[in-house]
Amino acid sequence: MIDRASVTDAIKRRYGVQLNPSWLTHCLHHINNDMAGTSNLHIEAQIRLVVEQLLNSEIGESCQATLSADLQARQFLNPPGAFLQIQEIMDIGVSKFAMLEAVRAKEDYEVRGMRPSYLPPLDEDEEANTGEAAEPVEPVDQEPKLPRGMLKLMLTDGRTRFSAVEMAKIEQLHVELPIGTKVMVSGGKLMPLGVFQLELGCVKVLGGAPPQYAQFTLKQRLEKILHPEGQR
Repeated sequence: MIDRASVTDAIKRRYGVQLNPSWLTHCLHHINNDMAGTSNLHIEAQIRLVVEQLLNSEIGESCQATLSADLQARQFLNPPGAFLQIQEIMDIGVSKFAMLEAVRAKEDYEVRGMRPSYLPPLDEDEEANTGEAAEPVEPVDQEPKLPRGMLKLMLTDGRTRFSAVEMAKIEQLHVELPIGTKVMVSGGKLMPLGVFQLELGCVKVLGGAPPQYAQFTLKQRLEKILHPEGQR
């Protein structure tokens, strides 16, 4: 059995968030059913198993809200910061039409069989299984890159939603992050009209991709904005 109390306390210390008891019960039931001998696991391994489920969960179901309704910058200054979920992310420094064209070009490139640069090279067994040639193939063009301007995000703790904008490029953030990605925000400034300013070093991307958001890819969201009549 997972050590419920120790795991809960560790997550509270590391992420500043209190897990909902009902969600945690379901989570532990799932882990115990999938794995035998969890009681023999080191506590750090137990924590990792629960955090993996946490990152792929809906934050409003798994966590108790930590932000007050009247958002204040000081709420992000207390260690370890605020544990939040990305509800939307878009580049407001690039036209949506140009971004959609770039997304389609990148997709077409990958469909043509060019292996994306972010994937590791295939080993010999994988090449045999996939039918890809073992001999290197000279690409006909370079893998398209998405344009990069200024990112605007919609963040939530499960109850309070607010907009956040990066004032300088934050390397960990990119427009293709899945909706539902979890982040830690520690620092930043609250601007007029309740928009939060993200500064360098104040955001840590934790990961996660809740399955209920899988359909909301960057391409789907851009097409919905640009061609709403086709989204029925």
